[in-house]
Amino acid sequence: MNYMEDFQGRTSLINAYKNNALLLYVLELRFEISDIISIAGDALTDGGEDKKCDLIYIDRDNGLAVIAQGYMKQNVKESDLAPGNKASDLNTASAWVFSQNPDSIPEKIREQVRELQNAIREDTINTVYFWYVHNLNEKNNPKVKDELAVMQANSNAAVRAFFPDNKVDVFAIEVGNETIEKWFNASCSQITVTETLAVETVKKGFELIGGKWKAYITAVSAKWIKKQFDKYNDDIFSRNPRTYLGSGKKKNKINLGIIETIINQPNNFWTYNNGITALVNSYVVEKDKQNNEEELTISGITIINGAQTTGAISSVEEVGDAWIPIRFIVCEDSKIIDEIINNNNKQNEIIASDLRSNDKVQNRLRIEFEKYNNLFYSGGRRGNGKPSRSKEILDPYLVAQAILAYHGDCVTAYNSRTDLWSSDRLYAKIFPDQLTAEHIIYTYSLARAIDIYRLELKLKEDKRTEAEEQQYKFLGKRGSKMLFILAVSKCMESFLGEKIRDIWSLRFCDNFNFTDNVEYWKKIIKVIMPIASGVLEGVLKDGLKNKEIADNAVITVSGLLTAIQEVIQTQFPDIKSRISFI
Repeated sequence: MNYMEDFQGRTSLINAYKNNALLLYVLELRFEISDIISIAGDALTDGGEDKKCDLIYIDRDNGLAVIAQGYMKQNVKESDLAPGNKASDLNTASAWVFSQNPDSIPEKIREQVRELQNAIREDTINTVYFWYVHNLNEKNNPKVKDELAVMQANSNAAVRAFFPDNKVDVFAIEVGNETIEKWFNASCSQITVTETLAVETVKKGFELIGGKWKAYITAVSAKWIKKQFDKYNDDIFSRNPRTYLGSGKKKNKINLGIIETIINQPNNFWTYNNGITALVNSYVVEKDKQNNEEELTISGITIINGAQTTGAISSVEEVGDAWIPIRFIVCEDSKIIDEIINNNNKQNEIIASDLRSNDKVQNRLRIEFEKYNNLFYSGGRRGNGKPSRSKEILDPYLVAQAILAYHGDCVTAYNSRTDLWSSDRLYAKIFPDQLTAEHIIYTYSLARAIDIYRLELKLKEDKRTEAEEQQYKFLGKRGSKMLFILAVSKCMESFLGEKIRDIWSLRFCDNFNFTDNVEYWKKIIKVIMPIASGVLEGVLKDGLKNKEIADNAVITVSGLLTAIQEVIQTQFPDIKSRISFI
């Protein structure tokens, strides 16, 4: 299967997002996003006065942002050219993204731009990608790459002028058929870089052999590592849970330390660094008995541990004579490969959920989810193959956000996504012993219903009523989903007509039909949203930051719903047969 066949099979994504579907598909593919629908609402800019930005994706956890312009041609011919003007449009996008005055930016992208600029200043974004995404052959129009090269140089100059105290790299990339196919293959296979390479080692090493693996351990030249990274860039990390995160002052002090060592103490680098682990398709060691030296050749490579070492070394213009501990592993068993990757990265704070994935709560929840064949909940555990796209994949971070927002703290849920898994206090609050798979389905389907409700408003375009326009405007603000989840939570007694004594007991009576539960939530949303959107929008004026203001606004909404609860209950005569709270 190639990427286009896979993409065309994503009918729900294509039907929902039309020309933007390819943008979302590529974003999902490149960054292994498990629930792209939850990302789409914040990332897509909805056209119109978007200033040539179809998508602005900000990922503080991984230190990156993507600004994308898309072009999807129908009835494609092999010789079709990607329009050059779309590439030049990214120059306009860059000018707005790095604008000195965000208040002058059109409202549709103002919040995203302001958030991106703040993230750069806080050193949580170190890499900004500008993508020109299209479904044509990249080689057909070389002018596109020329245009993007100029745009990249101009953007890097603008970033240095606008953010002189922050280290940010800007890359402009054409993402056409060739690149998308490469990313698709990387998501399906173990190793993207497949060339045969002579490795510059210390001419000595030793081999270990296991039941289904073998490894050659040696030391590699830092110059060789830099050469490979300069040639292959992120492709060399095709099976790594993260790529190079840069060297921002606050987030990546370790990377700054690596850079300082390689510049000032290259002779000591081997003793200071933990080294690199790489998967290879095969290796050959040729021994020269006369001078007792070994020559190493490898076929294919992906660095599964040591991305920060690799990237930090490669960011230095002139690398001295330094050696790095390294082991090259050959293994053909996919399950063992996944375990090699997971265990090699456990010592690093790659994703906070990794460190919780084996605790008793997550193990229990995974078992509880096994009976729901249409759902997949990883409990923070990665590896063991990709779940089928026929299943509804519950992103563990959105699971945590939805639970915390529903249980009273939408501000932390929105602003501290990673902390929900890494903080002992927050984790214990979100994942107590009484949490069940059914309550996760209950809260997660609410989050999904809000995304779908917003999408349906979007598709109405100029047919939206004045009230619907107000709702759409509210849902377009960052933080609105978590705030509205809290509002729904506080209004549920008005729908059920009884005191909910244990909020953790809330669940759907039938949890096997996720889509049906989402549709039921939409009926509830249609009642609350017209009343809530005007009241709640003011909370988001300067972002979702103040818990007291958010709580007070939600109390107001709940009070308004209480006043009409008898009418509400007549509209939902079946609610107690759909939602259980005992």
